[in-house]
Amino acid sequence: MVDRAEQPGGVGLVDGGLPLVLSQTFRSLIHSRLELGMKGYAQSHPGTDIVLFEPDPRDPEMFLANTFSVSTRRLLAEHAYQRTRELLRSRRSSLRSQLARHGLQIDDAALDDPSRRLVGRQRRLPGTRSARALKRLDEVLSDLELSVNT
Repeated sequence: MVDRAEQPGGVGLVDGGLPLVLSQTFRSLIHSRLELGMKGYAQSHPGTDIVLFEPDPRDPEMFLANTFSVSTRRLLAEHAYQRTRELLRSRRSSLRSQLARHGLQIDDAALDDPSRRLVGRQRRLPGTRSARALKRLDEVLSDLELSVNT
């Protein structure tokens, strides 16, 4: 549990209400399952390179965000993307040789580009609010699919 003293501005987990408490509960459950799974992979696939990227548990934007809020998810996804890029940059030299064993390489230009974003700038979309939201969702999903497949 995260208490007030640990948070910027003295905002604690309890102040976020039930959605925030539920988000933290789900994160804890998922993380414990992840730890078990990683131990299982290490045992069932000895000698295999396993690379795990996790958010910093002290990052309040990641761990105090209300994941049940749709409006927060876009900001949270961008934040996670930028933190992952920072982590890749900080681990670049150790990852380079590990990835090379599998024919992979780090794209330094993409990693070092300060203007790179998960999803491009939001544009004003025509139509009703629902139509704009659906159109934007379609665009975001298309962008995500492209980034996953490249």
